[in-house]
Amino acid sequence: MSVQLQQWFSLEIMHEYFHEQKCTVFALVPFFRTKQLMKNYGIHLRQIENTYTGYVGVKNTNKIWEELSADEDLYFQMICIDTNFNNYTNTSSTLKEDTLLYISNFEVANRLHAEESINPEKYLPVQPLRFNVSVSVDRQVTVDIKDSKGNKIYSKNSIIGQSNVYIDIEVFGSGMYQIWVENQLLSTFLGISERIDDNCYGIFHIRMKTILESLKENTIPAMQVNFRSRETFWQYLVVIPKDRKIMIRELAIEGVDQTSYMGPEEKEIVGGEKSKVFTSPKTIKLQQKIRDHPLLKMKYSNSFSDTILELDMKMPLPNVSKIVSTKENNENIYYSPTIIYV
Repeated sequence: MSVQLQQWFSLEIMHEYFHEQKCTVFALVPFFRTKQLMKNYGIHLRQIENTYTGYVGVKNTNKIWEELSADEDLYFQMICIDTNFNNYTNTSSTLKEDTLLYISNFEVANRLHAEESINPEKYLPVQPLRFNVSVSVDRQVTVDIKDSKGNKIYSKNSIIGQSNVYIDIEVFGSGMYQIWVENQLLSTFLGISERIDDNCYGIFHIRMKTILESLKENTIPAMQVNFRSRETFWQYLVVIPKDRKIMIRELAIEGVDQTSYMGPEEKEIVGGEKSKVFTSPKTIKLQQKIRDHPLLKMKYSNSFSDTILELDMKMPLPNVSKIVSTKENNENIYYSPTIIYV
């Protein structure tokens, strides 16, 4: 009986910062249980640039959804290989320690709506699968744990006079869980039973029930994750060394939209040199490549002649490893400083 590899899923990661928005800085690494499931069902995951495609071996007498199972979901670590990712990426909130980005598929695809677009804005706390839940000491309460499908998988009553209920759901493995106390949702978290990579940025959760329902609609479900670029004020610190022995008549920076940068302001940089600081009048999205650059426009003369000379100098893109953050009116304001020697 022949077996053919057929596609059952795709994920495309986009980012405004990159050329053509192709974000290739992530690797998807399955958790241990997911790795076992992929082996058992003959599931393969292939990455080409910023697209991750799932395949499964299908016998010629079967439908593709008959080769997959909705009993257990798949979980992957999103390993980021770029240490500057947070610098050039706009996040809706301040990232907290012990939290990870959470991405999952929720929509059933069909011929009219085959692609699910996701704005990556949900971050969840990460914790072990053995933990305590704080409760009232005055009365007995029921603590329930639900899995990502909303099924109650664990329940325990508190003891009057004790402020904690000990929970152990290690047997269920890594995944997304909810803590309910007296039928009220207390928190949602990512429960982890194995080591998380130091460069793990998020968790990608494939809901297999949604996948199978999409495939039964004769549609291969596709997801597109869309990261946005951080917007910063671009700053250029222009340094004219004393040994140039020139007299500056005019100095300005012109933006790509013909607007003038604010300044200059005097500022001393490392080494005691004086610079003239120019700041963009509004924030600009950080990009890996741009077609048009800001221009430093300078008119000057030297000690040998009174002739006015002109210089137009293309300004480089900001270095994303050097982002400066300040707080103004309870809001984080970001600057991208670049030192320019003329």
